[in-house]
Amino acid sequence: MRQLSGMDVSFLNMETPTTFGHVSSLNIYDPTTAPGGAGLEATKEIILERIDQLAPFRRRLVEVPLGLDLPYWVEDPHFDIDFHVRHHAVPPPGTPQQLAEAVARIVARPLDRSRPLWELYVIEGVDNGRLIAQLTKIHHAAIDGASGALMLAAILDTDPTFRPTGEPAPWEPEDIPSDDELLRVTAREYLRRPEKLVRLGIRTTRDLAKATRSGGLRTLADLMAQPMPGPMGQMIRQRLRASAGTDVDRPPALPPTLAPRTPFNRPISPHRRFAYTTVPLERAKTVRRAFGCTFNDVVMTVCSGTLRRYLEHHQCLPAESLIAMVPVSVRTGSEDDTYQNRVSALLADLATNEADPVARLRRVQQSMTAAKENFAAIPADTLQDYTQFAPPAIAARAMRMYSRLRIADRMNPPFNLVISNVPGPQQPLYSAGAELQHFYPVSTLIDGQGLNMTVQSYNGNLDFGFIACRELVPDLWAMVDMLHEAMDELVELAEAVLAPLQPPPTKKAPAKKAATKKAPAKKAATKKAPAKKAATKRAAR
Repeated sequence: MRQLSGMDVSFLNMETPTTFGHVSSLNIYDPTTAPGGAGLEATKEIILERIDQLAPFRRRLVEVPLGLDLPYWVEDPHFDIDFHVRHHAVPPPGTPQQLAEAVARIVARPLDRSRPLWELYVIEGVDNGRLIAQLTKIHHAAIDGASGALMLAAILDTDPTFRPTGEPAPWEPEDIPSDDELLRVTAREYLRRPEKLVRLGIRTTRDLAKATRSGGLRTLADLMAQPMPGPMGQMIRQRLRASAGTDVDRPPALPPTLAPRTPFNRPISPHRRFAYTTVPLERAKTVRRAFGCTFNDVVMTVCSGTLRRYLEHHQCLPAESLIAMVPVSVRTGSEDDTYQNRVSALLADLATNEADPVARLRRVQQSMTAAKENFAAIPADTLQDYTQFAPPAIAARAMRMYSRLRIADRMNPPFNLVISNVPGPQQPLYSAGAELQHFYPVSTLIDGQGLNMTVQSYNGNLDFGFIACRELVPDLWAMVDMLHEAMDELVELAEAVLAPLQPPPTKKAPAKKAATKKAPAKKAATKKAPAKKAATKRAAR
């Protein structure tokens, strides 16, 4: 039995009738490389063979009575692989739109909390039956992006010849504790809590002392004043900075106002739309080389260009720039639980009010650089640890009240959407011999943020997954076309920058070869010399 962290529980508390805490991935396989690969039975066998490495697949949630303390993970004594791995099919011809509609309907259903919090759907009929899709749906309380990559490595193989043996790995289920047992454990935990708070307070003091030297308190001051735009927010920010001993005249470390309203920043429904597409990784590398930015800067700018096009098309582009929340892993590798959530976030200016693509890229680059510096200055992991002291019952009620009162309709959001870039393996992977072709992320939404854009890199491609509230973004597939337009625009500008920089000697060599090929007359002339050769041979005699 293992207790969840405060961050893990936050993903449970966020759930309401319209907001779900699970994240998903849509994997597309080519079964022609191995008939039966990635199919229903082969998938069950692989999971059972490796279940000892897949703790989130074995654990079920046990909540403390009255929500007095954080819940626990227990190795499920009633684990049933047939409940979790399911069969689905799309009708002919199995187009991307049909597959996306099936995904949208599946992810719009909450997970059963009385069982391990995951489901896997084997979807047949894709592309006229040529491909097989797998939709893996797992609660964010069980994994974050980095630990999800670890699970992917445990389930898939780099060896295309691997086939499951059908022998399940051994593991030890646990008894479900009674309410009395849980309350006794909670009472002991409450007795230790003051000591934990003291230790955490000492660590926080030490971290904040470092932050004073590095500018972290300036960032904290900006963060506390951020919800108050205008003169009041400016006054609070200056007072907080002055008390922290930092420069009151420096520009804000974080966006100084709340994000502007857009059509997708409204209360969401429980219904979803999903769309996906692929961009070759080399195209993003071209932009990176031309403008000296990071790979993540390119992804953020492409998403920004997509959003600008979409909002312009609907004649509702705000004068202020949109703000994105960007998840950041704070995983150190020394965690007691490999799959425990260790994630924080930063805020970035998307420069959607900038018409020039290169200027937009530069603004995004500057914003991301500043956000990363400020993120490093704030003791994110320390602040995250305070979440363990929030009673789950209170936090859950607060989220339900936020949704019920439709707060998202009454005030501007702190950010417009989540944009996440997840690095993945760059070699081909296989499921019982079936090659994984694409790995599309299917993220989650929260009330007030009815759109999410996530990209996963895999084997030379960028696989984009867009999920949205069905009512707020009725034309989600239009964003797919706009994303390709935004990427084409950046690549064209990048190629124009790189063209004059190509080294002439090596790049112009093919032209010389072409010139030599245009001289057949000379070759014909040289072929008339056998007479001389014959003469020399006769002379040699």
